[in-house]
Amino acid sequence: MDLTTQIKKALKKAGLDEGLAEKIKVTDESQIDAEIEKLKGKIELTPEQLVEALKAAGLEESYKKHLQSETDKRVTQAITTHDLKLAKEKEEAATKAKTEEEKKEEQKNMSEGEKKISDLTEEVKNLTTLVKDLSGTTVKTKRETLVKDALKKADLSEGFSKYITVEKDEEIEDSVKSLKDEVLGLKQAEIDKKLKDGEIPQKGEAAGNLEEELVGKVASGEEGTVGDFEGKKLIEEEKNN
Repeated sequence: MDLTTQIKKALKKAGLDEGLAEKIKVTDESQIDAEIEKLKGKIELTPEQLVEALKAAGLEESYKKHLQSETDKRVTQAITTHDLKLAKEKEEAATKAKTEEEKKEEQKNMSEGEKKISDLTEEVKNLTTLVKDLSGTTVKTKRETLVKDALKKADLSEGFSKYITVEKDEEIEDSVKSLKDEVLGLKQAEIDKKLKDGEIPQKGEAAGNLEEELVGKVASGEEGTVGDFEGKKLIEEEKNN
């Protein structure tokens, strides 16, 4: 019996299509079973072939239950999402209707000129709110960029940005410098303690790779070090929550 025939026979025994024989390259029949096992991990089954394979392995019922459970879960999630969307739309519609009703009531005894002035006043108010929101977003984005740039320049991780809470752009660099000075001060204290205890500190330990726990120590004044950078209050609040 030639190798190709043996391979097809082995594939059939393994429940695989004999046409896969061309994918198996062996020089000896003792290699056939190992190659078929490798092939099994690479085969992409059709839904029908998958069902047949599960049947052969005695896992058909377990698979059906799992599939039904996943289907039910997705359907439930879809219904919940849909219901929440409808509830939100209903609430927004009710709020809009109430606002329109209040507006009509206010303008009931107004002249046409007064109504136009009232409508224009409302439009200006809405535009002012929109511009204010856009301005606030722009300022926040700019501030975040400046803080990240200052931290990078100081060789500190961007993760420390939440501890820089100054209100003015020009105060950012000083706050970052204060943070780094305090962190490095505490780091040096730890190195000195290790040397005193006979330990050898690790080399190449950059400030940018320090753990946030270390920053927390700086801010809270643990181990005799008290930080004066902006953001100490934030850390204290986090520790109390």
